[in-house]
Amino acid sequence: MLYTGFCPPIAFHTNILTIFPGIQPWSLPKLAGWAVKNGFAGLEVGPAVPLRAADFAAARASGARLFSLTYGRNVLAADPQERSLHQRNVLERVRFAGEQGIPLVVLATGRTAGKSLRANLPAVVEWLGEQVLPLAREGGVTVAIENCPAVGNIATSPAMWHELFDLALPAPDLTLCFDPSHLVWQFVDAVGALRQFAGRVAHVHVKDAVIDRQRLAVEGLDGEGWWRYTLPGWGELNWPLLLAELQRTRYTGCLSIEQEDEVWDKSEGQILQSLLWSKRYLERFFAEAVNVPAVEAVVPEKVEGVRPI
Repeated sequence: MLYTGFCPPIAFHTNILTIFPGIQPWSLPKLAGWAVKNGFAGLEVGPAVPLRAADFAAARASGARLFSLTYGRNVLAADPQERSLHQRNVLERVRFAGEQGIPLVVLATGRTAGKSLRANLPAVVEWLGEQVLPLAREGGVTVAIENCPAVGNIATSPAMWHELFDLALPAPDLTLCFDPSHLVWQFVDAVGALRQFAGRVAHVHVKDAVIDRQRLAVEGLDGEGWWRYTLPGWGELNWPLLLAELQRTRYTGCLSIEQEDEVWDKSEGQILQSLLWSKRYLERFFAEAVNVPAVEAVVPEKVEGVRPI
């Protein structure tokens, strides 16, 4: 019998090849074909990918799994037109995911500027609880909230995860998209946060972040340039501990590489290298599959008095 053990499928987020300036956007079939050819299990489909059923069918035909549709934009923006646009796009993706059999939609909560995180909570609960979750349930889709602070979001820290997931909307189909890189520059213990909320995690973004402490000492927290995102392993995070925690809690989702390292985005070639490097880095921490021999017909003799310590 072949035993594979803990070996989550590795995907990548399509943003890096569909939305960045200076690069002609790749189509979904092209993304899927390259992913499969280079050993990825599939894709996390970002907001710049058009929702064309034929493209999704072609992507699947190449052998790629489509793990999620992701739309991280501010659905509670102060501008009515912006808010309406993003809410419409979110609901369209939730509906499309149900039609396509895509099991997960990754979203931001939304946040109205000028209000504190907790002051935004009632509007977030209303939006998710009355519009997003009912539609998702109709299509058998799970909703995951990412923890990126930059996209109009209140679910950015363990304290707010508790407020949202445990107190305000304790629904099993409202889950967490865990991105530890955002916790680095907030000086939150990523391993401790994962340990506390691992049961809520349905999706993991793989990227790292590095802090320039010399510049931070000069700029201060409100200054610029003292942190940046990196490939996994090039920053502050302890990936062996993070992956061990996911293994301990029997995580069943994918590991989705979200490439936002400015050192590795100067050309298509660099971007593709960075995705492959990140994949190889993660694979270092997975054990090789092993063949387990059949149980012996005769039980070996036991040594009297010897028991597990």
